[in-house]
Formats: sequence, C-alpha cells, structure tokens
Amino acid sequence: MRWLGGVETPVTAQHFLTYRNEQTSAADGTYWISRIPRPILILRDEADGLVPPFEPFMLLSAARAEGSLVPSIKYVLVPNHRPPSRERHQFADNTAALTDAVSAWLAEQDL
Repeated sequence: MRWLGGVETPVTAQHFLTYRNEQTSAADGTYWISRIPRPILILRDEADGLVPPFEPFMLLSAARAEGSLVPSIKYVLVPNHRPPSRERHQFADNTAALTDAVSAWLAEQDL
C-alpha cells in the first residue's frame, strides 16, 4: 500500500479493512482526540484527495462529546479550487492559505 509521500508500506488485510473501524482500530482518531487537553485546530485543504470530507466532522464531534478534555476545537476548510489529489493533503500548492489559517487561529488563542 502506498502511504503518505508515496512510500510503499506493507499492510495486512486486517489493518486495511479495519483502519477506520471505531471498534477495532488503534489508529482511531475519534477515540484519541477527546483525550487532548489543549486547544485543537483541524485544517483540511479543500482539494485533499486523501482524507474524505466527512472525517473532520467525526473528529469535531468526538472532541466536543461529554467528558472530552479538549478545551476548544476549530475546523477550517482551506479553500482550494484545484482538483483533488494526494499531494494536496500536504497543502502542496496552498501554503499561503495554510499559513493564513494557522496565523489567524494562533491570534485567537490566549497564549
């Protein structure tokens, strides 16, 4: 399986089939995100071809659930009108918009 950056990574069928399964995956972000006791910023490039558009909303929901340690969370969809691609998962051609979004969020924080 090609992983981030195009690196070949061996993956078992079980891992592949259960990666996003909330009941079995050790990589389940919806389980771990609620245990982060810090403000969180989730950014997604609008042309991200790797992460499905629904996933940030799953993380937002988990971070806002009762008992969560997350004091605040914000989701920003960074505009990008190019076609979706894997490279855009890394904001390859959208760094200015990424920097602007992070800078605006940091300015909102009480540091």
